[in-house]
Amino acid sequence: MVGWDESADIPCQPPDVRYSQGKKDMEDSLKFPWEYAVPNNKFWHDISFCAARNFLQSFSPEEIDQLPIDPESTLEKRAKIELLAKLLRELFKKREAEAAPKTYYDADFVGWDNLWLAIYTMQDELGDPEAEKTLRMLYDRRKDKTNLSHQHTLAGLLLNRGKYPESEEMEKEVKTWLDDRLGMESPQALSARRIIAQALWKQGLSRRSEADGAISDLMSIIDGMAGGRYAVYQEEERKLTNEMVHELEEESKRLPDTVHKGTTN
Repeated sequence: MVGWDESADIPCQPPDVRYSQGKKDMEDSLKFPWEYAVPNNKFWHDISFCAARNFLQSFSPEEIDQLPIDPESTLEKRAKIELLAKLLRELFKKREAEAAPKTYYDADFVGWDNLWLAIYTMQDELGDPEAEKTLRMLYDRRKDKTNLSHQHTLAGLLLNRGKYPESEEMEKEVKTWLDDRLGMESPQALSARRIIAQALWKQGLSRRSEADGAISDLMSIIDGMAGGRYAVYQEEERKLTNEMVHELEEESKRLPDTVHKGTTN
């Protein structure tokens, strides 16, 4: 993840775009390196910000202009994702050819990493079982072993696949890393806390008090975001956390006596 640059200018962007918070006025928060101007048209409107950003960041501005994407397309969402996945595979072949006799990995690691992250994102969107394999490959082959961004993504994937103990243990390390790097009020650090809270909750009644404590701490941090560096994200973080709590409570009503043991392999 790129570092925070206090001196960076906010680029002029066309009006018909959205950011991580939709069309909300982001003001100085546009300086955050994870923000990106995603086109706000019929093709992109139902594709998540993360998926759109990861795809578009893999291409140069000139390449984006040449993409065979109809902004007025009425394709179903899955067909759109399949198209994006196809374009990424083609781009990878092109990048490998351009890098020869080196590998793309050796010639441009950052570009290689971003492109494979985009490929993983489409695999995940499509429910491809290869997604976990791709993400573990990215984690294993990272050049900066102190960078835990892929571990963060992997912990979230493992949570969604029912591997709760492994998700919890991986994300505890990530939470500390994100707190030190971005601050506990950052969207990434709050996301880490939600992953941990869910992983604890879903391991059953024996971990429920720990989950309750994690949720309480999370809500307290969100309450303190007003007026701070990440204030623009407070409303969305509160919404995401409230939705998470509601889903966990509803799950407990449906399965009151079930202990979710999960797996670690």
